[in-house]
Amino acid sequence: MSLYEEHPLTELDQKARTTFGEHVVVKALAQQAAFHRLPRFVSEYLIAKFVKPETWRQDLERIQQRIRDSLPELEHRELLKEKLLRSGEVTVIDFIEARVDLRNQQRFARMQAIQDDRIRVPASVLEQHPGLLLGGLWGTVKLRFTPEIDQDAPVEVVTFTPFQIGPPDLSAYKTGRAQFTTDEWLCLLLQSAGYAPDAIADRRTRLLLLTRLVPLVQRNVNFIELGPRQTGKTFLLRNVSPRVFTLSGGKTTPANLFVNLSTKAVGILGTRKVVVFDEIAHTEFGDEEATVSTLKDYMESGQYSRGARSYATDASLVFAGNLDVDGDLPSPHYGHLFEPLPESLIDSAFLDRIHGYIPGWEMPKITPSSLSRGVGFVTDYFGEVLIRLREEDHSHHIRALNLDRTMTKRDATAVERITSGLIKLLFPHGQIPDDELRELAGLACELRQRVHHQLCLIAPGEFKPRAIGFDGMAAHAARDLRVAAEASSPREDRLNNEAVVGSVSGLVVLERNGKPYAGDVALIQVAAIVGSSGLEVTGLHGQVLKDSVTTAYNVVKRHFLEFGIAESRFREQKVAVHLVRIAQPKDGPSAGIAFVTGIVSALTGRAIVPACAMTGEVTLFGEVHGVGGIPLKILAGAKAGRKLIFIPADNAKEVSQVPDEVLAQIEIVPVRTIQEVLERALQPA
Repeated sequence: MSLYEEHPLTELDQKARTTFGEHVVVKALAQQAAFHRLPRFVSEYLIAKFVKPETWRQDLERIQQRIRDSLPELEHRELLKEKLLRSGEVTVIDFIEARVDLRNQQRFARMQAIQDDRIRVPASVLEQHPGLLLGGLWGTVKLRFTPEIDQDAPVEVVTFTPFQIGPPDLSAYKTGRAQFTTDEWLCLLLQSAGYAPDAIADRRTRLLLLTRLVPLVQRNVNFIELGPRQTGKTFLLRNVSPRVFTLSGGKTTPANLFVNLSTKAVGILGTRKVVVFDEIAHTEFGDEEATVSTLKDYMESGQYSRGARSYATDASLVFAGNLDVDGDLPSPHYGHLFEPLPESLIDSAFLDRIHGYIPGWEMPKITPSSLSRGVGFVTDYFGEVLIRLREEDHSHHIRALNLDRTMTKRDATAVERITSGLIKLLFPHGQIPDDELRELAGLACELRQRVHHQLCLIAPGEFKPRAIGFDGMAAHAARDLRVAAEASSPREDRLNNEAVVGSVSGLVVLERNGKPYAGDVALIQVAAIVGSSGLEVTGLHGQVLKDSVTTAYNVVKRHFLEFGIAESRFREQKVAVHLVRIAQPKDGPSAGIAFVTGIVSALTGRAIVPACAMTGEVTLFGEVHGVGGIPLKILAGAKAGRKLIFIPADNAKEVSQVPDEVLAQIEIVPVRTIQEVLERALQPA
């Protein structure tokens, strides 16, 4: 049975073979015949080059036998060295990477097969295969043992036959693209990247998947993708190009990332086109402060400094990790969508340098049925084409969109780079219809808008809500952005419209790992029960919060006459305090004035005015002291529909950190004593 009888080709598959010839391969065969310990792009190169449709089974067996004979197992390194020492020559399959030692005027290669990084390489080999100096190549290497030439570097490369293609012909690639519709090209790119298009029904998801490839075709673009497990966050980049370097959790250092000051060796930012920080939640940065600071400089300018030297490179950065979901949206327990990152990265200056946030919760999980079986580009060819497309310039398309002038320079840069990358992927020939240009630019705006939304939550004083877009842009299709917009509207709440005795809203902050990340409204309910006296507390979490209620009760006990509470009522009624909406640990001591107000309301029968909320701690003498998290608390109160918000006078300066559009909808009342609160918050008896 021939290859194509066993793997029938679709009309698109036939068109791809006719148009691109040996640069495409049947992906089903490539998966079936993936060769042990060889990267996928090497396997596909060998299949495309040496497997004929009529004799594919025999051809595959021949390749596999060659690999078994020439690709040594790691534990056989010493046997290989012994063979080299005994016979003087060996031929192996391995990954080889070369470097130039200017001081000693030598050229050296590094290979895993014999664990040596001082293998001499002739200039003629490097001239013929410059890829050896550009990140390395897989291939067949013939080694010779010649200690008589150099005792310190006794092994030399005699010949090298690469298993990877040379520089691709971009003009042929662009000409071929013109033969396909956009939907056909989308499917061909997905098949080339390892996905079965039929398993991804809608166009939006297809575009989002391909957006993962933007860091390969676009210089210095910074992405983050957080989402459920098994969605292949690094699947495309890992499998498309050897120019991608993946750090899977663990610890990384300035020497590894930037420059080793001892050896002067440039780190992975200077030797790869894309650096992926996978499992970012578990990544540790050696010399954390210096590493993150240098990364921030690099993400902004494309340059970094180590020692007395500065370096410029065009590597894009991708941060990937896991995020809990609820259906097809992020779990509501997150205060913001950067929360899974290491604490050192939850810094507004760092996060503002991320150009786009890919919604990983919209990505399908990888299953056997989602893997490509049709014709796609040979991975190595495809990866090299994408790298070469970095040189293309599509800025004239983007300038025609009239980006919103209220956007910051970073916003505009993000939209321009992401849009440019998407154009290079889908319209490398430069012929892009206006409606499809607007579709791609709208997606770019969405990815940046998601970053901006989270920055408004993390640093509300610094980042104000605004739309990132262009003239006539369609509304975002992303559900999480629509939900965020809906959540910013005041929610229905009885206390916004009715004056209720004993029910008061306290403003608190949510914390995780000791760090505040959002504000919230805690509902405090207080009742006066006839027949006994004292204090009863229910619904509390944590000793700090319980102590705050006790202190509030003692304040009322000390000042009950000043607060208008009859002595008989105070002595003969038990105060029962219950907290609602305390589902997780919250800031405790800042709710003191809310507790006092609720207790006084219950004991006097005076209702609390509608739509008010408060934060602040109170002393036994009735003084209101400052508390933390004021901007987050005010935002939470406004989001809940509260119009009158009491804060300590000590915190009045922090109000300037709240967006003007929020302040325009509410009244902030700074107070120094609990008496000031009661006068405004309680209705007359």
